[in-house]
Amino acid sequence: MKIKKEEYNVILFVILASILIFAYKPIVLESIHNNSLDFQWSPSKLVADGVNHYQYMLDGKREKIIGSQFGEYLHGTYILFYPLTFLSWNNAKIAWLIINLLLTLVIPYLICKKFKIEASKMILIIFFFATCNVTKVNLIIGQYSLFILFFFCLPFLFKSKLALILSGISYFKYSLSYVLLLNFLATKNIKKIIYPLFPVIVGLVIYCILTKTNVFFTFFEPFQLAVKNQLTNNQGQIAMPKNIFIFSIFEKISILNLKYKSFYLLLLSVIVNFLIIIKIQIIKDELLKLSCLCISSLVFFPHYPHNFIFVLPLLIHSIKTFNLLQSKINFLIAIYFLNFFRLIEIYIPKLFENISIKIEFYINYINIMLLLIVLINNIWKINYKKLI
Repeated sequence: MKIKKEEYNVILFVILASILIFAYKPIVLESIHNNSLDFQWSPSKLVADGVNHYQYMLDGKREKIIGSQFGEYLHGTYILFYPLTFLSWNNAKIAWLIINLLLTLVIPYLICKKFKIEASKMILIIFFFATCNVTKVNLIIGQYSLFILFFFCLPFLFKSKLALILSGISYFKYSLSYVLLLNFLATKNIKKIIYPLFPVIVGLVIYCILTKTNVFFTFFEPFQLAVKNQLTNNQGQIAMPKNIFIFSIFEKISILNLKYKSFYLLLLSVIVNFLIIIKIQIIKDELLKLSCLCISSLVFFPHYPHNFIFVLPLLIHSIKTFNLLQSKINFLIAIYFLNFFRLIEIYIPKLFENISIKIEFYINYINIMLLLIVLINNIWKINYKKLI
């Protein structure tokens, strides 16, 4: 008897959902009992108690900070998390895990639904995304990237004023979502530039009211704290970013030896990215445009590997247009970054244990260059058949 397409989709969903539930048990237990150390609960708790957590941490205090909750995000982050401060640390971790679990399912579903991915492929995409290594890492350490990706995607999923305004929440993690602001600037659409700034402004004002601090000085404090945490070495000197981006190679090249080299290179990187984003505007395919913006964010600013979660739109686009050679290449690269790059990062350095070269740097830099090639390929449409 031939199985109908609808019945096949139901069977596929039930089987994969059962596997997912079984696979998630250790992840949930590890997140609740051992980790969630990136979840920004303790800085939010300070804000709830009327303390400016930026000043607290800039003064070198860490007594009330849990794990790697560095508190570098914009002010609105700690206003959004304010309700979770009424919960104990353990209960807040559970609540945050539930939110991230829902986002793990909702984000790929909304993208697939918007761009008309057929049901069976959608189920497989959601299953893969929910079980890939990068997603599991985000869930276990309580990261913020899933949350940011959701709001980053909103203006591509819904053409409304509300979606534009809410997309500004993604600006709270500015290291990832500054490209969305650059994208809106490139459109020269005043509404797209102004509306997303509302959450940023409201978050800043409420933060200053709660902590009784000056709006002008408090505005700059997230960036001051980020410089202290990410661009300052053990001697208190300005250094290159701890994470890799396109111009990190100058860390290994002494030809450019300036006192504030990292600032100049980051500024140059943002400018180059803006020029590329202007070029991205010619892309008519909205899903491909979203994919390119996400990749450009990963290439042109320093990031931890868990932010490779932003490769999801590229994966979905490659599956939608899989008949194209370019899409097959995109698919393999997306799979690599979502699931397998950690194997390379962990096991390759072991082969060079007796060599003084810091091989991890070059592995991570090659990853960034690979993403850059993907970005160029999708904007300028390289014809591989002519190259072969």
